[in-house]
Amino acid sequence: MSGGIARGRLAEERKAWRKNHPHGFVAKPETGPDGAINLMIWQCIIPGKSSTDWEGGYFPLTLHFSEDYPSKPPKCKFPQGFFHPNVYPSGTVCLSILNEDSVSNQHCSNRSMEIVVIGEFILM
Repeated sequence: MSGGIARGRLAEERKAWRKNHPHGFVAKPETGPDGAINLMIWQCIIPGKSSTDWEGGYFPLTLHFSEDYPSKPPKCKFPQGFFHPNVYPSGTVCLSILNEDSVSNQHCSNRSMEIVVIGEFILM
């Protein structure tokens, strides 16, 4: 897939996300010093799930999309040193759907809700 397809898809997903997303979740592309939007890197915030030890917390996550998106999943990272049993010390999420090998044979019709899945998985 070309980068144009990835960027077009991300632009569509951004538009859909802005219209409808779970309460408390934030996901937006980075903006450069010149005001240009970089659709390939998104800064996200996952709210802590109520009635858990994570309640009241807000957890930053960065999504790095490749030119092969949506065929390949984004690289997802919490800040280095983020402590959670499903996050490596490097900040990388330990989740099989984010492994390129596990999705290579799957039809990737909609990855826009991956941040919600990641958030639910991390904050269980």
